[in-house]
Amino acid sequence: MSDTPITIVSVNMRRQNPLLIAFLQAMVVDIVLVQEPWFGRLIPLRSDSDPNGEMVRGFPAHPRWESFVPKHQKGDICKVVTYVRQTLLMSQDVCIVSLIDHNAASPSSQVLEVTISGNVFLLVNIYHHMVNRWPSLSHLTRSPLDSVLPTYVVGDFNTHSSTWSFPGAMVSSWASPLEDWFEDSHLTLVNPTGMATQKGEHRQRDSIIDLALLNDLAICTGRFSPVSISFPDSLGSDHTAISINWTPPYDPLLYVPQLLPGFIIDDSLVSSWTKDFALLPTPAISSLLSLTAAVDALDTNIYVVSGKLFKHRHTPDFRGLHWWNLHCEAALSAVSST
Repeated sequence: MSDTPITIVSVNMRRQNPLLIAFLQAMVVDIVLVQEPWFGRLIPLRSDSDPNGEMVRGFPAHPRWESFVPKHQKGDICKVVTYVRQTLLMSQDVCIVSLIDHNAASPSSQVLEVTISGNVFLLVNIYHHMVNRWPSLSHLTRSPLDSVLPTYVVGDFNTHSSTWSFPGAMVSSWASPLEDWFEDSHLTLVNPTGMATQKGEHRQRDSIIDLALLNDLAICTGRFSPVSISFPDSLGSDHTAISINWTPPYDPLLYVPQLLPGFIIDDSLVSSWTKDFALLPTPAISSLLSLTAAVDALDTNIYVVSGKLFKHRHTPDFRGLHWWNLHCEAALSAVSST
């Protein structure tokens, strides 16, 4: 087993730009799932019709992190965003894709497919956005998550339930459909038992509304660590930071191509090759010795001109195509068995 696990942290940033920037600067983690991030005006885009430019909304940027934006349309207010450390994405054994066509994808919920060293799992980042105390969970509860991949679901659900809330909390009217969705999606609550995830303000009691869940397959793999929570790590937010580790079976391997003799011929460059070769001097041949010298010169000229125009041959990537994943294997199996 590798001793370098992938650390995943979830936190509600309460729409505070400085708080989110400080968190990204300070935390030594790999993936950050943010609920209620700052989402505001950026530098306006140039507009031919408006001299002030076209207003653009977006998330804070940080040079150490790549942001993955949720599915949204112009005018939507995004309630979640995911940041992935640049050094993790630089590994050729790591591929992270935002599944914007997923049934659970919306401006307030995000599904990411993470592939590390050929191992695939899903991250689901959720913020339950309520308007006038009215729930907005129908896009989730009407379609259970598929259980074919290990899945980690985490976020701020803004829901009180007799299953996870402190005694005496008023149960939310939408708690039962949400719990049914957990069950239909084969999700198990993995929060530390009896620990608050939001501090009460203005004499309100502490509560448990930030939830972390793993599906059955994720639990069976044994690659996810127990969940831990920390209010100090959230740097002043009234919500706790929820952390979990995913351990790959081995360290990501870096692909180092080995050069092979010869070149990759590009037929589209035939005119360039002909022109460059015609500029080379033609040796005079009058004896066996001069013929041998002309053959050596021809061989050298071919190598020099080819090296100028064509790429060297190299060993193929032993991992195959970078985008090939379990979905591709399933599609291939379905076609082969038809």
